[in-house]
Formats: sequence, C-alpha cells, structure tokens
Amino acid sequence: MRKSLFFLSILLSVYNLHAQDNLMDVLAEDEPVENRKLFATFKSTYLINAQTNESVKAKTLDFRITHRFGDVAGSNGGAHSLYGFDNANNIRFSFDYGVTDRLQLGFGRSKLQELLDGSIKYKIWEQREKGLPFSVGTYANVALTPQKDFNSKYTAFSDRLSYSYQLILTSKVNERFSVGLLPTYLHRNLVQAGVNSANGAAETNGMFALAAMGRLKVTHSLAVIAEYFQVFSNYRMKNTTNPYYMPLGVGIEIETGGHVFQINLTNTAGIVNNDFLLNSGDSWLKGQYKLGFTISRVFGNVR
Repeated sequence: MRKSLFFLSILLSVYNLHAQDNLMDVLAEDEPVENRKLFATFKSTYLINAQTNESVKAKTLDFRITHRFGDVAGSNGGAHSLYGFDNANNIRFSFDYGVTDRLQLGFGRSKLQELLDGSIKYKIWEQREKGLPFSVGTYANVALTPQKDFNSKYTAFSDRLSYSYQLILTSKVNERFSVGLLPTYLHRNLVQAGVNSANGAAETNGMFALAAMGRLKVTHSLAVIAEYFQVFSNYRMKNTTNPYYMPLGVGIEIETGGHVFQINLTNTAGIVNNDFLLNSGDSWLKGQYKLGFTISRVFGNVR
C-alpha cells in the first residue's frame, strides 16, 4: 500500500511539473514581443544631395561642409585643371539642429547663386521589426538668392525665393542594404521665359521629380552610396539650347568616430534641391562629373 502511494505521488508530481511547463509556454506565447525600431537605415541626414530618413538627435548640432570641384574630364577637365582640383565649383556649409528626435531645423549657405536656405525635417513613421517595412518622413526648405541683380530681373523680394517639398520613403532591407524614394516638388516664384525648340514646352514655375537612392555596407565603417533624380520637366527634355541631364551621383561613405566622411562623383555642381534639380547641364558621358566630399561633425548636448 505504501509503495503504491509512493509511486502515485511521483506520477502526480511529474504530471504537475509537465502541466506547469505547458502553462508557462502558453503564457510566453501571449506575452507581447517588443517591436523594436530599426536604426541606422542611413548613416547621415544626407546621402550625396538627397535627404535620408535620418535626423539629428534632440539637442544635437550637425555642422557639415560640402564641396564640389570642377569637371574631372571633358573640355573643362583633364590634366590642365588637375582633373578639377583647381576649380571650386561650389562650397556649402550648413547647420542642422535636433529640436526633438523627430524634428530637425537647418540653415545653409552655398557659393552658387549665394543661396541662403532654411529647412525643416520631420519623422512621421520609423521602420520597426514588424509592421510597415519602411520609414516615412517629410522635408521642406525655402531658399533665397541675395546675389546682385545685374540684369534687373527681380522686381520684388519674393522673386528671389524658391521652395522644395519632399516625402522621404526609406527601407532598411537588411543589415547591409538600404534603399529610398523621394517624391519631390519644386517651386520658384520667378522663372526666365523660355521655350524648348524641340517640343515647344515652356519653362514653368513648378516641377516634380523622383529620386531613388541606395546604400550598401561593405565593412563596419565603409559603405557604397548612389542616388539618381528623374526630373519631370518637358522644358528640359532634349533641350538643345539649354541641355539638361538627370542628376546622378555615386560615392563612398566612411565613418570615423565623431564624423562621417563622404567622397563622391556627381554631374551636378549644385547641392540643395533649389539648385541642382534646376541646373544640371553636365553629362557623365562627356566627362563632366565632379569630385566632391562632405565632412560632418556632430556636437552633442547643445542647448
């Protein structure tokens, strides 16, 4: 009798432990798994000229210098200009400040057209491990051209202003590869009258563009980057009087501690939307691509 009771108690104990394990498994399945944000889709707030989904963190200041040399090859390049190093086509310095982790304000000044630009950037949605496989952000800027009016074309202050608006869609495909699309609208208050003799299209105040960009991580600190802008402007299509070529840039990105260093080749001297989307008259096939670099330095806890 005692032996029977002993074996029965053992069986009940084993059954009880098994039941507890099953119950813990059920409870574990019901526990919500943290849906974490995906970080570092891109390593910088800019790729080459294109905006990324990244923004400066709260109370942080990002100071950057962007430089474009002259043509590497073609009629204006080659050895006599040291492959463009003798010419500084454009230089821009900029400051971007993180008001919050989602909201960024910026200011910059470019050599070309003496452009002064102010910008705002906001993260609407950040990609997570589960759910929508992309991030969504917005970017808008206003640019002022304060250059001297030698041809008396500016009759009002507003004629000097232009605006751009972008929707930023990016996706971190995996730990090494990220992509993005940027639907863009650009508006100028003043345009010079002109007609494309090939198709009869006139220049317009506003136009749309769509950018595609990508980043491929090669090593822990090195990545290959590329971007392309398709501009939808009948005036610029096959314009023999004022040739236009779609902006295309490729480069490498090097992360070294407190800053990100970019070296690139692009057929545009312009750096901000209000310039390079409008004035891209150089062709890769003619050797009219320019070496450029960007140095970014981040200062934390700026109040």
